[in-house]
Parts: sequence; C-alpha cells; structure tokens
Amino acid sequence: MIDYLGYITVKFCSFILCLLPVRLSLFIGRSLGSAMFMLNKRRAKAYKNLKAAFSREKSPAEIRRILKNVYQNLGQVLVETLRFPVVDRQYINKFIAIKGFEKIKAARSQGKGVLILTGHFGNWELSGLIGSILDLPLSVLAREQKHSRLNELLNSYREMAGAKVIKKGMSTRMLIRALRSNEIVGILMDQDAGKLGTFVDFFGRPTSTHSGAFIFAQKTGARMLPVFMVREKGPYHTAHVLDPIGMNYENNSKEEIVRGIQEFSKRLEAYIRKFPSQWLWLHKRWKSTPRRSIVILNDGRTGHLNQSIAAAEMIQRFRQARGYAKEDTVYSVIDIRYRNLPLKVLIKACAAFSSSSCQGCMRCVKFALDNKSYRAFISAYADIVISCGDSLAALNVLLARELSAKNITIMKPGFVALDKFSLAIVPRHDNPPKAKNVVITTGAPNRITPEILEGEAFKLLSLIDLKKGPRLGLIIGGENPNYIMRPGLMKQVISKVKEISLNAGLEILVTTSRRTPKAIESLLKEELAGFPNCRLLVIANEKNMEGVIPAILGLSAVILVSGESISMVSEAASSGRPVLVFPLEKRGRSRTRHERLIGELAKAGFIKAVRPDKIGDEINSAIKSREASKRLDDHEVIHNALGAIV
Repeated sequence: MIDYLGYITVKFCSFILCLLPVRLSLFIGRSLGSAMFMLNKRRAKAYKNLKAAFSREKSPAEIRRILKNVYQNLGQVLVETLRFPVVDRQYINKFIAIKGFEKIKAARSQGKGVLILTGHFGNWELSGLIGSILDLPLSVLAREQKHSRLNELLNSYREMAGAKVIKKGMSTRMLIRALRSNEIVGILMDQDAGKLGTFVDFFGRPTSTHSGAFIFAQKTGARMLPVFMVREKGPYHTAHVLDPIGMNYENNSKEEIVRGIQEFSKRLEAYIRKFPSQWLWLHKRWKSTPRRSIVILNDGRTGHLNQSIAAAEMIQRFRQARGYAKEDTVYSVIDIRYRNLPLKVLIKACAAFSSSSCQGCMRCVKFALDNKSYRAFISAYADIVISCGDSLAALNVLLARELSAKNITIMKPGFVALDKFSLAIVPRHDNPPKAKNVVITTGAPNRITPEILEGEAFKLLSLIDLKKGPRLGLIIGGENPNYIMRPGLMKQVISKVKEISLNAGLEILVTTSRRTPKAIESLLKEELAGFPNCRLLVIANEKNMEGVIPAILGLSAVILVSGESISMVSEAASSGRPVLVFPLEKRGRSRTRHERLIGELAKAGFIKAVRPDKIGDEINSAIKSREASKRLDDHEVIHNALGAIV
C-alpha cells in the first residue's frame, strides 16, 4: 500500500514539475531541501560526518551552512530527476557541459570498454546523460530500492534520459558483457561495503569501499575514468572527466586493487573538499570503519586526567578483545580553561537546556571558555567524549551533542543530570543512584595493571641504581578544599620513614604531586636529598617524571601514601602491594568522601589507615608479613559496562 501511494504521489509531482519552468522547479527543490534540513532526522549524522572531515578547518557555523546547502542541493537533485521525462537534446546542450571529452574518446579507443567511476556528488543522476550527449551507449549499475513500484519508476526515468539500467542480481554478467562490447558503464563508488569491503583512507579514516569495479577492470581490461558532475549554478552543470586511474592490468593482485581504490578515493575527496555542499553527507559512509576517536576533557587536575585516560585505555582494551587493533582506538586531550567562575556556572545551565538545535551553534561555549580552549573544543572530533568531575560535565554534554557522540562522565556530574550521559562511572563513596547507565566502582578508575607496573618499573630501573632488597614507596599529595598539609605533620612522617629505612635497610622512592605546597617540597629536599637510602626524589612541580607513580608501585614492597587524594589512594590500592594511608588535617568537621573511600577500602582489606606516629611499626609489620596483599580491581565491572556504548 505504501509503495503504491508513493508511486502515485511521485508520478503526480513529476507531472506538475514537468509543466513548470526549470528555474521555478529548482526553487521548489531548494525550498524542499531547506524544510528537510529543519526536519530530517539524519541531519545529526550528516553534521557528524562533516565535522569529522572539516572540524580543524571550519567553524560549527560554517559546517551548519554547508549542511543546509547539502539539503538544498539534494532537493534540486530530486526535482531534476522527476523532470527527466522532459529532458531532451536541447536541454542537455543548454545546461550540461563536459570537460575532458577527449579522455572518454581515448579510453574507448582501447576497445576494452570504459568504467565511469563517480559518487553521490553534484547531481549524480545526470551522469547518465553523458551517453546521450556523446551518442554513446551507457549503462548504469543501479541499486535496488526498497519499494518495487518506486524502484521501477526511477529506473524508467533513468532510461528516458538515455541510460541503460543494469539491475541487481544480473549485474555481473551484464557488466562484463557491456564492457566486452566496448560500452561505457557508470558505477557509484562511495558507498559503505561492510566489514568485508576494501579499506582505504578517506578523509583520514579507514573507509570500507566496494572493489567490484576494479575486479571487472582486471578481468576485461576496461579503462576507469573518475567523472564528477558539478553544479555550477542553478540548472547548469559540468561533468569533469579526470585522467584514467593508473592500473597495471598485468597485475591481478589484491594490492593493485587497493592502490586503485585509494587513488579514486583521493580524487573524490579532492572534489568534495572543493565543493563540500555537493556530496551526500547523509549516507553512512563510515558505518564500517574500525576507527574510534575519543576526546578527553581536562580540567588541569592530574588525578582527574589520569582517571579519564584510564577509561580511554579500558575502551582500547575492550575493543582489542573484540579483534580491533590498538591503533583503531585513539584518544586526545583538550585542556579546558573558563574565563571566570560565573561563566562556569552559566555553562551548566546551557547544558541542562541543550537540544538538537544546539548542533552547529556553540556560542555559549565561546562565551564561557578562553580563546585557546574554545578553538581546541570546536576543532575536536570524537565518537566518545570523556570527562572527570563536575566542572567539566556540562561541556561533556555539549560536545557530545555537537558531535552526536557517546559520552562518559567519571564521578557524579553535580548539577548536570546523569541521564545526559551514555555511561557514568561513579565510585561508591559518591553515593551514586542506581540506573542503567551508572556503573558503581569501589575506587577511582586508574591505569594501574600488573603489565603497566612491570613496564614502568623496568624503565625506572634503567635510570637509577637500586640494591636488591625491600623498598618503600612514598607518594605525597597536597592540599585541596578539604585538607591542608602542615609542615609539622610531614616532618613527623619523614622522620619515621627515615628511621625505619635505616633500621630495616629500606631504600626509599619518593614522589610528590603538583598540589604539594612549596614548603613541603623544601622540607622533602632538605630531609631526603642527601639521605643515602633515598634513591629517588621527584618534585613534580620542578621536574616531573612520566610514569613515576606506577614505577614506584611496581618496585616497592610497601607503599605509604597521603590520604587526601582519591586518585592516588586508588592507584596504590590497585598495585597489589601493602598500602598504608596516613591522614592530613581536615579543614572542616564534616565527614569527607575521602574518609568514606579510605574506610571502605580498609574494611575490604585493600589498604590500612595509619596514624603518623605508628607509621614505623606498620611499615615494619608489612615488610615482615608474607601474606599476599589484596588488589583493588574495578576494571572488570567497567569493562562489562562498556559493551553498551562502544
């Protein structure tokens, strides 16, 4: 019934359009395209494709304008196709020109047939008129449409314009017959070929492409000419006939086919870049690409960044387990800086009320971020957006909306609703609600695995000389809104560490964080820089060392860590070493989430909370104990949740 009603409607519209002047009919087509731009559900997908291609070159507003022109061109293509019944020689001579006619003539003189390779570019349906222009037999390979009556009607219009339609199911035999008869055959070469297609680079992404045309060329010796129909203005078009694809017809290898497809894809990409509004960005060209891009938003807090990177690396491992190469999952980091605190609050309100109409706008983001952050933000492309902490949650939502991407938040996102995220990874101490998109972890996500510990430890061993025997790892954080680091406390801790080091023959490996106060850094240098058992002292604010924390964790028999950093405590607990956590002085009286985490980890046996005056005894006990330490591992629970979004 739908097929029949559609057939009647299209026939009627075709009849009316054929009565109208060509320029009026094209105006109707552009108007129809503008309406489709406002209403079509595929607009978000098309915008995403444009963003992937031009995010570093064009602003969101420019991409949005291109997309509107794409829809307007599509409306004109539809109208011109429905007017095929009145297309005659006079129309063709007036409105369609060919550049490179001699290339078709030269290719056909070889007597092996000619394959015209094109894409959904300009008005690709008009490419079938080339046969009428040249008085040459031309066949087009047509994909079957869902509705049979509409499919037959469209094919009849194509044949009215002078093309012979080769239908699916009989394509191979008829194609080879046509080429061996030295005819011209047109094939669209820009459709996704599925996971078994031939993958070549197209706009910087591995792209699945049908290889049939090149197989036919190898079998028949047919010359292959890329041809792109460019709309110059209104009804005027120029068919650009390019030089033949260079093929070694004596070489029947798969590599030769891949090379040929890559050459065609480069030429198509060059024309699309020149006339971006004339390609059909709406179709799922990259449906089968193995590439997934991740963007991490960074608020400048090392702990938050490490948690986000940990999530990205889990996605890499998740996809590797499903057969994808590690390089098929790439991530990049955008540093975010707000202009001021009120604008930081404002952007949260914008995210709360954002909708699909925000795509291509980003004015609120431009207003809220400094110039460098904004440029990086709008130039980003991602399939997945990751952020950690409530200060980035709103931007995460807005970027995911802009890119039609999945998004992950780590920790509770504060003012922003959890249902605006594809996945929320929330530690239990944050009191997360139960929801389908919420995965609850024991600690904070981190990058600590046995393999990473071993690798980073090996790197550090190549830089410093260590004796055989037990080592103590000392990881010192710093101040935050909940805790203050007093020199008196730290002097007591360092004194106990030095004492046990001398008594038990322990070598000490020490690192600070970027939050460590200068007074504490000075104290550490004063106490430990000349201490013979201190084999490593890294002051992060002076000269940080990449991978130093996992290296220390991997080389130490026992770990001592300050308790104000959820990230550092979680990393230490994930090492499988005995972990002792000492508290800093609280700024207030209320129980903090840091205390809740330490309490939960201690209760589960992952760590032990110690008083500063008992540090020596606890380190000595941990060294002497031969019991295996319990290792915190949230990777599995996160890994299981990733299947819903990756």
